[in-house]
Amino acid sequence: MAHRTVSRVEAEDEFAFIDSDEELEAFLEQVAPHIGWIVVYFNSLEDHIGDFIRQLILRDPYQDERLEVFLSDMMYAAKSRALLHLYGQVIADTSVKVTLEELRELEQLLNECAIRRNEYAHADWIGVRKEGFLRVKSQSKKTGVVHRYKRVDLEQLKEDVAFIRAARHTLVDFDDVIQGQLWERAR
Repeated sequence: MAHRTVSRVEAEDEFAFIDSDEELEAFLEQVAPHIGWIVVYFNSLEDHIGDFIRQLILRDPYQDERLEVFLSDMMYAAKSRALLHLYGQVIADTSVKVTLEELRELEQLLNECAIRRNEYAHADWIGVRKEGFLRVKSQSKKTGVVHRYKRVDLEQLKEDVAFIRAARHTLVDFDDVIQGQLWERAR
């Protein structure tokens, strides 16, 4: 079971708490380095997005610094959306050989990175339950509050680290293709 959405009452009945602080700390010591890598690679991905926005908008160090005023206040989702829209304009207005389908795939990849990172960054790590279940999201709905639990294990953590690391490389490769074709066209 990767994810399970339950009410607070169902969670209390189904997911027993870890028995001791020592057991909790042992679990957290195992997973913490991998969570750290998720944050490291995700932050690097977000930095690349900002860099590529600057490259697509302007190429003046003074203006880059002024653009940082806006980028520094933008969250990941807004930066990602802005970059994808800029790429879309390049694809629509120039003769680059990148398709809108490839852009949609990149969008899905960047969105999935955010989902995976957020589950770890906003999880209730101190409230982890036996067998590695932890609350990764709570939502208020008309029928009450529901909680989404995820079972976390080292293999899944390692896969998520690798996924976000690979996404960074995919984004860099995508930008290299766009920039290369734009600069080749400008010559």
